[in-house]
Formats: sequence, C-alpha cells, structure tokens
Amino acid sequence: MEIAARLAELWPDAVVELDHRNAYELLVATILAAQSTDKLINTVTPGLFAKYPDAAALAQADQAELEERVHSTGFFRMKAKHLIEMARAVVERHGGEVPETMEALCALPGVARKTANVVLGCALGKNEGFIVDTHVTRLAGRLGLTQETDPVKIEPELMALVPREQWTSFANRLIWHGRRVCDAKKPDCEHCVLAPLCPSFGMLREAAEAAERAKAAKAAKAAAKVTAGRAKDTKDAKNAKHAKGARPATANAALGRARAGARA
Repeated sequence: MEIAARLAELWPDAVVELDHRNAYELLVATILAAQSTDKLINTVTPGLFAKYPDAAALAQADQAELEERVHSTGFFRMKAKHLIEMARAVVERHGGEVPETMEALCALPGVARKTANVVLGCALGKNEGFIVDTHVTRLAGRLGLTQETDPVKIEPELMALVPREQWTSFANRLIWHGRRVCDAKKPDCEHCVLAPLCPSFGMLREAAEAAERAKAAKAAKAAAKVTAGRAKDTKDAKNAKHAKGARPATANAALGRARAGARA
C-alpha cells in the first residue's frame, strides 16, 4: 500500500509517545491520556510510577490522594476511580500482571478497545487490532481509507489494508503524521508526502484559506467596532463640553432680559 510505504519512509521510528517501561505503565498512562495530551501525561507519570510502581501498589491507593496526583489530566475523579479499580482487577484476576489478550484487557475497568490495542501492540508486541484514536480517525477519512466515522467500524477497514504485522506500526505512523503534518485545523498540505495520493488535498487547502479569511474578517470587524466606539466617545465628550459652556451664557441672557423688564 503506497500510503503505508510513504509513511514508513517518513516516520520509520514512530512509536507510542506515552513514556513507559512496561505494560502496566503504558496501561496507566493510556487511561490517563483520555481527553488529554501525551505531553501532559508524561509530566504526571514519573511521580505517579514512583509512588505506585505496580498494580499491587496502585490497588492500595487512596482515592483522594490519587485524584490530587492526576488532577491536571482532566476528569481526575473518574480517572482515579478507574485506575484503582483496574489495578484491583489486575491483582485479583491476573496475579498482578497485565493480561495479554484483548478479551481480558477489555474486561478491566476503564479499559476500552483502543486502550487495549495500545497496550497489546506497543508494550506487548501483539497485533490484535488497529489503534484508532482521533488522529487515525481524521487521517483515515481525509485519505479516503474509510467512509466511516465510528472507530469501531473504522478499525476492521484499516486492518484489511495492510498485513497484520503492520497494524501497530501503521497506526503509530498515522498518529505521528496527524500530529506533525495533517493537523486538525491547519494541515500542512503543501509539505505533505501524501498530497499526491490524498483526495482531500485541494479541499483541505481551500478550507484552511477560507478559515484564515474568515478569521481576518472577524478581526477587522472587531477593530472597526472599537474605532467606532472611540469616535462616539470623543463626539459625546465634545458635545458635553459645548453644553457645559453654553449654560452660563443662556443664564446671563435670561438675567439681562429680567433686568430690562424691571427698569421698564
């Protein structure tokens, strides 16, 4: 497949970007990464793994303390709850070792198929499925690899495109390309090695240019509004000053007429 070949040449060393040393650490990091970024998670996990080096330690964690440690990752209460429940299940069902099958992983609290695919493919070297995250979903649609938008339906279609041994590596390369080139809002189509193969190439460029024009127009409108407001304030100030100066003259004129009437 030409797209896979070009990405392999561009990103030969693409790997999951969550720092980890074993399957347990990657499982924890992937659960935390939901609605967050790998970069942020990598700042949280060193201290977390020092405190809870394995599932047995995490299973004994205090919920409130764990919440405080993962607070910056977002949805911290739910994540802390899932981590503790996951660790307890690993200890009770699997002797403290992360299971190595899709079925067993997906049966753990807080673990869905995408997380299981990450752990199996990136930590355990098992291609049981295809990692479908937001980047893969976006690129698969833009590249015309699927018409589906549901990750559950996208996965089997991508699995059919490349040999099984390439499922994890191809997924990681799509993710790297999505982060570094095919951005959600500003795809760098001009420098994309997949541009000649991408059915969205022209449309994405036009959409990006249209977005820039709309942004510029909005900024210009806001600037014009500010300028108009300042002009109005200046005019109101001048009118107020004029009215203040006119009042004594009017009063003097009235006093003069009253004196003239009195002499008559």
